[in-house]
Amino acid sequence: MATVAFSGTAQAASVYGESTNGCADAGGTYSYTWTGNAQGRDTYNAYFSIAVRDKCPGDGWAGGLYLSYWKYQNGQWSWISQQRVKVNGTYSTPLSNVDGVQINVCNYYPERAPSGCSRVR
Repeated sequence: MATVAFSGTAQAASVYGESTNGCADAGGTYSYTWTGNAQGRDTYNAYFSIAVRDKCPGDGWAGGLYLSYWKYQNGQWSWISQQRVKVNGTYSTPLSNVDGVQINVCNYYPERAPSGCSRVR
């Protein structure tokens, strides 16, 4: 999993990745803005416009977009791990007060763990 390095304000960057078996891919843009510092760690707002899709129709699996990141809320940092944010579509919900965002594309099947995860960068 890739950690996106933050520093100040970034222009929207193009990102792309495929699951390890090539049956799902995700691509689009990602950007962030610095929002401050909490307990000695910088905080950022992250912005996404990333489409995820299934490239192997008929296999029963879908394309899933997953995020992991540090979230500052209510005076404490917590690690959010492999949160599924979208299945076969475009994700565009911003995150606030985060650091160390990792973007992954995986094969998704209901009631199973994601498989074939790979970073989107």
